[in-house]
Amino acid sequence: MKTIILGKGGNQPFKIKNEGVSFHHAQITIDDNGEWMLEDLNSTNGTYIRNDVGDLVRVGKVTISPMTFICLGPDNSKGCCFYAKQVENYGDFREEYEYLTEKVDEYEEKLDKLEVKTQRIKLLVFLVNIVIVIFSLLGDAGVWLLRAGTLVSTGFAAFYDASGLKKKMKAQQEKFYHCPNPLCSHVLKSSEIREMKCSKCKK
Repeated sequence: MKTIILGKGGNQPFKIKNEGVSFHHAQITIDDNGEWMLEDLNSTNGTYIRNDVGDLVRVGKVTISPMTFICLGPDNSKGCCFYAKQVENYGDFREEYEYLTEKVDEYEEKLDKLEVKTQRIKLLVFLVNIVIVIFSLLGDAGVWLLRAGTLVSTGFAAFYDASGLKKKMKAQQEKFYHCPNPLCSHVLKSSEIREMKCSKCKK
C-alpha cells in the first residue's frame, strides 16, 4: 500500500504553495490491488473532484481513478488542481492532453449537430411561413392562418435560442480545459490542447 499526503506539507512530487490549501489537506491511498482512494483530512477549504459534466463536487472519502481531476481548496489561484495520476508520474501530461483532445472533439461534434439542427428548424419555419402566406390569400381564414404562423415563428425564436445553446455548451466544455500541470492555473484554449502545450507554463 502507498499513501501520498497532499498539501503544503505533503509528500506529493510537486510543491504546493497556494494559500487556499491546508498543510495536510488530503491523502491518496493506492492499495495492493491498484485501487485509489482520496480522503479529505479535515481541510479548511475542502477537497473536490470533477464529475462527468465538469462540475466540482466536494468529497470526504471516495474511490477515484488515476484520471480523476482533483482540486484542493477553491477552483482558482488559491487552490491547487491536478489529475490524480500526477502524484505517481509528475511531469508527464500526455494522457491528460489526449483526454482533453477527446473533450474538444466531443464539443465540436455537438456543435456541428447543433448547427445542422438549427438550419433544419430555420428551413421548417421558412416553409411554414410560405404556406401560410399562400393560404392568407383565401380571405378571413387566411388572416387567422397568418396570425397563427406569426405565433409559430415567434415561438421558435423564443424557445430555440441557438446562440444561447452554443454559449452554454462552450461554458460547460471549458470546465474541462484546466491546464494539467498542478503548478499552473491557466485555462487552456482548444488550440493549446491540440498542440499539447500550455502557452503559460510551456508544459
